[in-house]
Amino acid sequence: MPEGDVDAALAAAERELADGVEVPVGTNGTNVALVGAGIVNLMTALTLVRAGYRVEVFERAPDPRGDADWTAYGCTRGGGDGRMFTLTEADSYNSRSWPTNDLLTRSVTDHGWLVAKPGGLSTQELAWAADFHRMPGWLAASYTQDIFDANRAAGVGWDRLMASDPGLFDGYRDGILRLYTDDDYYRWHVDRNERIGATRRVLTPDQVRAGYPSLADAPVAGGIEVVGFTVNIHQFLARLVDLLAAQGVTFHWDTTITGINWAQPGVPDGVLRDGEVLRADHYVLSPGAYGEELLRGTASHGQIMGMLGVWLTVPNVEPRLDHSVKIARKGHRAEETNVTLGTGPDGEPILICGAGYGWTGTDPANIDSTELEMLFEALADTIRRFFPKAYAAALETGMLAASRRICVRPWTASCLGVFETMVTAGGGTLVVTGGHNTGGFTQSPDVADAVLAAFTGRRHPMHTRFHPRRLARAYSGDGVSLRITS
Repeated sequence: MPEGDVDAALAAAERELADGVEVPVGTNGTNVALVGAGIVNLMTALTLVRAGYRVEVFERAPDPRGDADWTAYGCTRGGGDGRMFTLTEADSYNSRSWPTNDLLTRSVTDHGWLVAKPGGLSTQELAWAADFHRMPGWLAASYTQDIFDANRAAGVGWDRLMASDPGLFDGYRDGILRLYTDDDYYRWHVDRNERIGATRRVLTPDQVRAGYPSLADAPVAGGIEVVGFTVNIHQFLARLVDLLAAQGVTFHWDTTITGINWAQPGVPDGVLRDGEVLRADHYVLSPGAYGEELLRGTASHGQIMGMLGVWLTVPNVEPRLDHSVKIARKGHRAEETNVTLGTGPDGEPILICGAGYGWTGTDPANIDSTELEMLFEALADTIRRFFPKAYAAALETGMLAASRRICVRPWTASCLGVFETMVTAGGGTLVVTGGHNTGGFTQSPDVADAVLAAFTGRRHPMHTRFHPRRLARAYSGDGVSLRITS
């Protein structure tokens, strides 16, 4: 049998195995407690409250509409003020570890992804890294397809929200320009984007420079204008919280939920706040990269780890960039940079630049300062190469140094998100969501729909395809003839 046919057969068998897993759900009641107020859970709150549920949100950070220091917040509010939707967000990153299989355990300095302090990784963390590294190509491609399916479904949800609540999208920018510095990588992405229907226009280097004067000196092999959009996430978040509050959602800011109260193993009966048990009919836990203790006792525990990204802001100088951009520099430490159009505090046009992959392990605070500086230097180098005038202006005014931020994204070894369900002692459902890698914003409407489906007893592809034990079952064969090795 040809190799491509074998790969397709293996992928079909693994997906059938995944989709055959039982999804435990309980549908009793309409009171819901959401733990975490990142973009994923806030979009879930909007879907639930509009479906007739009574929603309370518990968040360890301050109200995102306030002016607390950025370090007080999680990934959505604490990182840079730009988020992108594209049909290819959060695709499988496992292939980047081939053939050396040490990407996560090699330092950023050595062109790897490890930003954690040296010698500080546990046996569990190293096993997680090994699972990431050893994924075979056919399985990575299959998981990528599941991610793209979720992105496409989420795009429908975003379209509905834009139609029903256009006021949320002040500052919305349609379309993304993808840029590539490597010829082969450019051609590969041209094929991929055309194959999934994401392409609007393929551009030669001369067409990039003619159509985008701000990129006249950029070292590009080519570009692709693709389906997508960007928002300034901090303002979007504030408007979304206002909307949710107006529709009856109750928020508890600066409130830490420390764990799950278990009636017995596998049967949750509330969540814990300072030793007090808080009960609802249903629960949604979406702690991002900060859920190691909260998720103890779930299948998701130990599956979600931290991946750090860095942010810098520069002025959008003349000739101004008029499209948000994704820059791919294959082999560079800032191999992918998102550049989002934005507006500064005084109404001035700015470019919000984010990049970097820095694996922290389970502790998002486990950051080596030397490796962190390497990521900031790599992002600064990309800005300097592609936007030299903006870089020089930001350096002269101090904007570059003042704008430094980091965020730690939730990540899984499979590069799939996480969706776990358990029936509660009261006959409701506890859901764990997260681990969406770089796709939390993109996928959030589909996550919200999957949560509502669980509460109402409706099947949803995410229930099985984002199950936290899917990769472990695939690697083990889980008692069937399918067995995957590297």
